[in-house]
Amino acid sequence: MERQPYLKILQLLWVIIILFIPACGDKPEESCVDPTGGQFIEVRSMGTIDTKFINDLRPSFGIPETFIAQFDVEVFAVTYATTDPDGKEATATGAIYIPKTGNSDPLSLLSGQHGLTIKKRDVPSTLPLYGYLGLFGAATGYASVQADYLGLGNSDTQNQPVNQKASAMAVVDLIEGFRHYACENDIPLNENVFLLGYSNGGYVSMAVHHELNKNPRSFEIKASVMVAGYFDITVAETVQIADTLYRPAWALYTPFMYDQQYKLGLMDKMVKSPYREKLNDLFTGEKDGSEIDRALTPISKNLFTDAALTGFGTHSDFASYRKALSDNSLNEVVPKSPVLFIHSKEDGAVDFEQSVNMHAYINAHGGTASMTLLETGGHEPAAYSPSVIQAIDWLKQYE
Repeated sequence: MERQPYLKILQLLWVIIILFIPACGDKPEESCVDPTGGQFIEVRSMGTIDTKFINDLRPSFGIPETFIAQFDVEVFAVTYATTDPDGKEATATGAIYIPKTGNSDPLSLLSGQHGLTIKKRDVPSTLPLYGYLGLFGAATGYASVQADYLGLGNSDTQNQPVNQKASAMAVVDLIEGFRHYACENDIPLNENVFLLGYSNGGYVSMAVHHELNKNPRSFEIKASVMVAGYFDITVAETVQIADTLYRPAWALYTPFMYDQQYKLGLMDKMVKSPYREKLNDLFTGEKDGSEIDRALTPISKNLFTDAALTGFGTHSDFASYRKALSDNSLNEVVPKSPVLFIHSKEDGAVDFEQSVNMHAYINAHGGTASMTLLETGGHEPAAYSPSVIQAIDWLKQYE
């Protein structure tokens, strides 16, 4: 009779030991914390791009032969959750590029931000080569993402190329969404996150820094490179529209999209007939910039009204637009991590002073910025392609 309580205690201790030993011996799996934004809705394989194909692209992209792709790259198109400029739920699309390294070493993450795109389908999620920043980065060992941007690809939201909030959210959410996806799918990542933006992608990259300075996420940017970017989009009172436009489609795309979003009546005040009547058919997202250029004219006096030509910086007709640009300017952002600016002195689309002034501002306000000024070269991607390779190499020092 006295042995029964003792036996029960021994049995209970044995059960505890049996349960406890495996718990000590097995390392618990790390849970994947849900992202604040950017949850992946759909992931679609777009195949693998091998190193030979990537290396064969060098002549058409203006890439020097010193660049050698080291890894085949697996590509996926993704649809993910984000928010529109009003903070409402929206979806966006982009592409992810995974190097097939053959080992399980954790990868750094590179986010590439492409230049101004007018045709909705000319984006990485449709054709991976449009995400060449991510592709070339992945070929050297980065896990890469490239956002199409809100309103492009399969996104139904209005595209606004210089809306700082919308530009940033599309990228920030894709980065965070991919980090969660990588965790759930055994894609090893380290904590390094880098940005590489060209042209409008420079603006978008700075918008990401602005957003993260105000609203931190689960990651931080380790370093950034901004190639031929613009940041100060305020309109000076003394501004003069050039006699000949570098690209009329680019000159009109941003004011047209702002006009569509905010109903400013801007096109009636800004653009002459017969070109004004063509704009709704030209900026549908179905035509690219070159096609639109051919339907317009590069001669400013034939395209713009007298009020736009003589008083764009002062006339009350353009006050709402000037304020919208001022509100979305990024010339007073100080990234918390190092930035390299690369810009050509011969760039006819984006004045190199944009990078010069941003570089000076950051260093004067406690940040760390470097700069490379090129003596020759226009704004075309091919002219800056060697700089993209320089940028990828520069980032490696922060691995």
